Amino acid sequence: MLNIMGLNLKDYEMNKIKGQNRRNFMKTVGMTALMSAAASSNSFAMGQSRSKRSKYNFDEVYSRIGVNSVKWDNAIKRYGRENITIPMGIADLDFKQLPEVTKALKKRANYENYGYETIPDSYYQAIIDWNQSRYGLEVKKEWIRNSSALKPGMISSMRALNPVKGKVILQTPTYSGFTGAIHKAGMRVEMNPMKKIDGRWHMDLEDLDNRLDYETKCLILCNPNNPSGECWTADELRALGDVCMRHGVTILADEIHCDYVNKGQKFTPYASIGDKYANSSISYRSPSKTFGQANLKVAYFFTQNKDLMNATMIGGGHDTGCNAFGLIACETAFREGAQWVDEVTDYVDSNFDYVVEYINKEGNMPGVEYSKPEGTYLAWLDCNGIMAKVVTPEYRKAYHEKMKAAGRRHSGLTPEMALGEWIVENSGVELNAGSSYGIGSDGFMRMNVAIPRKHLTIAMDNLNKAFKAA
Repeated sequence: MLNIMGLNLKDYEMNKIKGQNRRNFMKTVGMTALMSAAASSNSFAMGQSRSKRSKYNFDEVYSRIGVNSVKWDNAIKRYGRENITIPMGIADLDFKQLPEVTKALKKRANYENYGYETIPDSYYQAIIDWNQSRYGLEVKKEWIRNSSALKPGMISSMRALNPVKGKVILQTPTYSGFTGAIHKAGMRVEMNPMKKIDGRWHMDLEDLDNRLDYETKCLILCNPNNPSGECWTADELRALGDVCMRHGVTILADEIHCDYVNKGQKFTPYASIGDKYANSSISYRSPSKTFGQANLKVAYFFTQNKDLMNATMIGGGHDTGCNAFGLIACETAFREGAQWVDEVTDYVDSNFDYVVEYINKEGNMPGVEYSKPEGTYLAWLDCNGIMAKVVTPEYRKAYHEKMKAAGRRHSGLTPEMALGEWIVENSGVELNAGSSYGIGSDGFMRMNVAIPRKHLTIAMDNLNKAFKAA
């Protein structure tokens, strides 16, 4: 019997019968699709799943509940288990770990001592080989430093390179976590809004040029861009770099989603576009997004510029401490995970095809506009139409009072946050509110599609039913 949210289908149907209010009804409309999918191997109406040709099975559904999952357990804690069907907010994978990594970690656990350890050369060589084989990028061991995650390394760089209480540029919409990192570094956020043209976001370099001054010596580049998915071209990156170098600005390139690129697209490392650009930048990477290893706490960053690295390490006071299991997982993944990455990105690409075709099918998803991104596993949905319809002044007031009564944050609530609440109430699907991604995010919601196709079909059917009934 297929298990979903810790319940088998029989139990689920029994629970459904016991208390059928409107909200629960809206969340269960996808169960027919789930039962149908479970009985029909790997074939679906749109965007065919490709796992039949794969070594790894990304169609497999297994429970992530009860293991302190931020994505699943936090959603259940907030909304109640009966009110969450599929959480699609947090950017991590609902796929099992690369088996070779699991095997390596079990082997390490058999050696029952966790004292101080050095980092073997083989770890660095795995990073070097991965970058060379996948991107033709030369990275030398002496250029690499480790970190527990990307943001601690970036914070150290900002502290070292930017004036005290200076400004750091964000090209918005972009990853919401950058704002907190900038504040933690003791800096101020300066947003350089991008322009959306023909469904793709483009850098506004004229606006950027006007914003750069003596207080601003760092710009955070997100490539591919989270949440909108652009894989910046070499020409776009050089044009950005030329503006920044003219003002003495160092580019801090967050390339954590670099291994997720959709068909027909290309990821271009910032450090690959020319020596002068590489020399005025620091690149930050991690296996956390690629392989789903966020809680193993290993990342790395590199630059060929010794002065930039020394500033980060000494002036920024960076701590290179990493988790022993994370180091093993990182090395193993980069050494043995190439086929896994090829297959998981192929699977995610087909999920994007499914979502695009579903949303753009006549009559589906009223009030939502969407086109396929170039990279990441995140869909950036334009929900302005549905938000204008359901997030009325009355609903926003009721939402505010509900949060206040629950002892939750009730100041600074945005229409997008209210829309997220409405979506959970009416579909059981949790999305990220776009308002946290900066200027240009009005009316947008972020959706993680790195999930098994069975869950994706349920989520899309539930959303579609809710939006049609609004």
